[in-house]
Amino acid sequence: MKTLAKHTNPSSPIESIKRQMDRFFDDLTPFTLRNTNDQLLGMDIMTPDTDMMETEKEYVIAVDLPGFQKKDIEINYQDNRLIIKGTRKEETKEEKPDYLHRERYFGEFIRTVTMPTKIKEDKIKASFKDGVLTVKAPKVEVSHPKVVAIE
Repeated sequence: MKTLAKHTNPSSPIESIKRQMDRFFDDLTPFTLRNTNDQLLGMDIMTPDTDMMETEKEYVIAVDLPGFQKKDIEINYQDNRLIIKGTRKEETKEEKPDYLHRERYFGEFIRTVTMPTKIKEDKIKASFKDGVLTVKAPKVEVSHPKVVAIE
């Protein structure tokens, strides 16, 4: 059970090791995060939850981005990598509350997904509904070897 505690920047050695291990295991998957922000340096990290599915004809990438707006998301494809960037701005008010617990993220993120095979770059489609970004990347058709008859 979670307990409420006053929000502080985690700077304990255990938190540092945990972050390093998370980054290590993130690098073992086709999903990678460019870690430009780090709590130990006084900044936050965001890694949106991402699923990648494969059908016979395409790859489908779903990214949870609650609280984001379509205009705050950018998608690029380069060197067999799908790069998803986003920014969520913090609501600003005159009065700053004294947080007891804070998990919501505000700021920028970059998510890179390495595609397992070649895709049709010009046919990539994206949609954003109910806080979920869905990117569909059609596969390039695999050419099958053709038997050539010897005359």
